[in-house]
Amino acid sequence: MKPFLVQLSIFCCVLFILPRCTHLKTPSPISAYKACSPQQILLKFKEEEDIPTGLRGVAKIRVESPDKKYSVKEVIVAKRPQCLRLETLSPLGHPLFFIVTDGRKLFLFSISENKFYHGIASTKNISLLFPGNLSLEEIVSIMLGEVPLIDYDSEQVECQTKGDICVLRLSTEDERFKQVLRVSLSNQEVIESEIYDQVEGLILSTRYRHYERIGEALFPREIIVFMPRDETKVKVSYKEIELLSEINPAQFRLTPPQGVEVIPLE
Repeated sequence: MKPFLVQLSIFCCVLFILPRCTHLKTPSPISAYKACSPQQILLKFKEEEDIPTGLRGVAKIRVESPDKKYSVKEVIVAKRPQCLRLETLSPLGHPLFFIVTDGRKLFLFSISENKFYHGIASTKNISLLFPGNLSLEEIVSIMLGEVPLIDYDSEQVECQTKGDICVLRLSTEDERFKQVLRVSLSNQEVIESEIYDQVEGLILSTRYRHYERIGEALFPREIIVFMPRDETKVKVSYKEIELLSEINPAQFRLTPPQGVEVIPLE
C-alpha cells in the first residue's frame, strides 16, 4: 500500500462501511412531505434529482466497530453530482490531507509527506481512497445528507400511517431488495431508511436527526449509518452547514504547491 493510502486509512474507514449497491438509484434529497401519499413522496424525490445542490460545512465523523473507535474532523465542500473537496484536520485545526475532484480529475495532497498526487477520477482510483466500491456520485450524495433509494418497482409501493409516522415500503421487481422509509407527518422529516436483502436481512440503516431549517431546506445535522454485516456504526455530525446553489469550480481543482513532489496516479 502506498504511504498516502496509509495516512488516509482513518478517513477511508468512515466511508468503507457505506457500500456501493448496484440496486440503488441515484439518491434524492431529504424533503418535507405533507401527506402520506407514495405517489407524492416519490414524485418529490424525482423532481429534486436534477436540482443543483451544494454544501460547505465542517463535520465530526465518529466510527464505532468491534475492534476500533475513533473520530475525525473534516471540512467538506460538495456539489451534486460528482464534485467533492475534503480537508482532514488535525486536533489543532490544521489541514493534514486534501482530497479534491471535479468528477473528472482527482487530486490528493499530503502535507506531512510533501507529496501531490493527480490522475483521473476513475472507479479504480476512487476505490483506492474509499473502500467498499462506492461511486463518487454516491459519496457526494452521502455528504449532502440525501436518501438513497433502491431500484424499486413502481407497482410494488405501499404506504401506511402509524400514528405520526408514514411508513413507505419499496421493493425491487425481483423482490430481492426491499426498503422501508419512515417520515414524520408532524415535522415533515425523513427519520429513517432501511434496506433489506432477501437473503441477508437488514444490510443498511440510515437515520437522520436534528433537522435544521437552512433557507428553504430542512437539513439533518446528524446522520447515523449502521451496517449490521460489519457491526459498524458511523455518525456524521455537522457543526457548520452552508447550503449553496453555486460553488466556484476552482474549489474542486488543486494545483501542486511549489517544491512538492508530484506523482501521477495510475
